[in-house]
Amino acid sequence: MRGCFGFSVREEDSYHDLLKQQHSLNSLTREDEEKKKEVDDLLSEAFNELTFEERQRQQEVLHGVDDNIAVEATCINSALQELDNHLLRIKRGSAYEIAERMDPEYVSARAFRVMFLRGNEYNAKKSASQMLRFFEMKQKLFGVEKLVKDITLEDLDEDDRASLNTGWLHLHGKDRSGRVVYIQFSGLRAFKDLRNELRGKFYFFMSLLRSEETQLKGVVGVMYSVHEFKDKTNGMGYFENVQVSLAIPVYTAGVHTCCSDVREYALFNLALKIMPAKLVARNRIHCGSHLECQYRLCSFGISRLRINTIENVTSYLGGDNGYCKSTSSMIIEPNANDVLYPANRTSNNPGNHYLRTLVVELWQVYESGSNESKRVIVDGIVDKVHSNGGRFLRNTSTSAVQPSWVESPIEEVRTKIAQMCRNQKRAWKRASSLQKNAIDGTPITGDPRPNDVIFGKAQSTRGKQFLQHLIKERSEEYDALDRGMKATVAVAVVETIKGRGGRFLQPAPDSSGFFEVSDDKARERISKSFRNYRRTARNKGPM
Repeated sequence: MRGCFGFSVREEDSYHDLLKQQHSLNSLTREDEEKKKEVDDLLSEAFNELTFEERQRQQEVLHGVDDNIAVEATCINSALQELDNHLLRIKRGSAYEIAERMDPEYVSARAFRVMFLRGNEYNAKKSASQMLRFFEMKQKLFGVEKLVKDITLEDLDEDDRASLNTGWLHLHGKDRSGRVVYIQFSGLRAFKDLRNELRGKFYFFMSLLRSEETQLKGVVGVMYSVHEFKDKTNGMGYFENVQVSLAIPVYTAGVHTCCSDVREYALFNLALKIMPAKLVARNRIHCGSHLECQYRLCSFGISRLRINTIENVTSYLGGDNGYCKSTSSMIIEPNANDVLYPANRTSNNPGNHYLRTLVVELWQVYESGSNESKRVIVDGIVDKVHSNGGRFLRNTSTSAVQPSWVESPIEEVRTKIAQMCRNQKRAWKRASSLQKNAIDGTPITGDPRPNDVIFGKAQSTRGKQFLQHLIKERSEEYDALDRGMKATVAVAVVETIKGRGGRFLQPAPDSSGFFEVSDDKARERISKSFRNYRRTARNKGPM
C-alpha cells in the first residue's frame, strides 16, 4: 500500500513491524526503563544548560533554518586572529607542533584554519583544541609522515577499503535545507581490525569537508540500528569512533539515532556524556520500526531511506562491494579549486586554470629531466593542487546536465598531467614554427609578374623556373664554400632575380593575394633551396 509521505510499504511488513515494536516496549525490564530515563534526562539537562537564545538557535540548526553563511562574513578575520593566539598557548609538545615544523604553510593555510572555525561555529578556543586533537588522531591513524598530507584513497590499505565497502557509512544525499545526510548502518560494521574502520571513517569525513558548501551548511547524521541493523559487535569501538568524530572539524547540524530496542540506549548514553551540550541539544532519538523511524526523519526534511532488510539495503548500496565499488563515490559536488575531467570536453573551473598554469611553468623542466625527475615534477604538481584545496574529479555520468563526480585514481591523474606536459611541448613547437614562417613583407596590388618567384610547392611561374635553373647551375659553387661564405651565393641569386624585374612573393594565408617578402627572407628561402637540391641529388646518386 501507499503510506503517507509517499512511502511504498507492504501492509504485512508494516503490521509485523508494529507488532515487534509493541512487543519490545511491553517486555522492558526495570533496568531498561532506567537506561531510557537516564538518556532522556541527559537530553533535558543539555537543554537546561543553554540560554533561551541558544535553545532557539539549536532548534533552528536542527531544522535547517539558520544562516551560518551570513554569520561568517562578520567574524572570520577576528576569529582567525584569536585562533592563532590560542594555538600559541596550547601547542607545545603536541602533534600540531610537529606538523608545524614539518610544513608551516600546510598548518597555517587560511582555508585549513577556516575549516576548523566553521566546524566549531567560529569559536576560536574550541577550534584550537580540535586542531590539536585532529593532528593527534591523524598521527595515530596514519603516522607522522602523513601529518601534513591530505589523506587520499591511495592512503587506505586493502583492509581499510574492505571496511568501507561494507557500506556501513553511506551518503544518503541532502535534506530539504541542502545539507549532506550520511547514514551509519551499525549492523553492516565489519573490519579486520578496529583501526581499519577508524582510518576509513577519517577519510570519509575529510573527503566531505573538501566541499566548502558542506563546511558552511554542515552535515546531518543518521545512526541506524533498527531491527536487523542492530550493531552485532556489541558496541566494540564505539568510544573510539566517537573520538574520531570529535577530532574532525565537521559542523554537525543534527544527529538522528534510530533504533527498535531501547536497550540500545546504553550506547547512546555513552556518546551523549562526552558530547558538548550544544551538540547534545541537536540530537534526536527515534525508537520504533523502520516505518515509524522514517516518518520521524521525514519531519526533519530527510527523504525516504530505501530499507526494509539487509538484502535490500545491500542491493541499494551496490552489491557486495556496498560502498558503490569505490569509496571515491562519496564526493557530492566539486568546489572551485577542483580539477574537473568532464566527458569529451574541457573544463573552465578555476582549479583547471590553476593546473594549466602549473604545467606551463614546469613543462620545460619536465621535458629536460630523467624519467625519475619527471615523476617528481608530476607529483609536485599533484601536491600543489591538493595544497590549494583541490581534488582531481572525473564525471562518471553520461548526462552533462547532472554530472556525477568521483575522485580519479592517482596513477590516472599522473598520466594525464604527464600528457599535458608533452602537449605543451608540441604546442610550443607549433607556435615556434608559425612564428618562423610568419609572412614578413608587404601586400602587392595587382597580379604577379612573369619573372616573379612565388614560394610554395603548388606555385610554378617563369620566374620560379629561372630560380631553379640558377640553383642547379651554382649548387657546386655553393657547396664548395665555407659556411660563412655560402650566403654570398644566395645574395647573388637574389640580385639576379631582381635584376630581371622579378620579386619574391608569398601567398596570403587566406589566398586573398600575395605579399612581397624581404630580401633577408628571400635569401633564407634560397639557401634552403640549395640544401634541398644537394639532398635530392645525393639520394638520386650518379646517373
